[in-house]
Amino acid sequence: QSDLAMKAHANRAACYKQISNFDGVIEDCTAVLEVDPENVKALVRRAQAFEGVERYRFALQDIKTVLSMPRDKVGKTNVDMCNMMQHRLNRTVQQLKAGNC
Repeated sequence: QSDLAMKAHANRAACYKQISNFDGVIEDCTAVLEVDPENVKALVRRAQAFEGVERYRFALQDIKTVLSMPRDKVGKTNVDMCNMMQHRLNRTVQQLKAGNC
């Protein structure tokens, strides 16, 4: 896949996110991640989309991938957002396991 195609997928995923087309976000971000597995924006967007379609474990997996990366590559804003998402997703998964939802 060309660099231009990868950028197009990344940009279209951002647009899909704005209109809550979570399946489109997941598909486009996955296409980006197949070429660039450490693309932080694609991982974060896909995690948000997975949360939007209640696929919490997949969302957690992407969040943990981002949090395992060097902080200078990820950036403070993304680290803070991913930490908040991780706590929220862990809580949700625990509630689902307990049958509280």
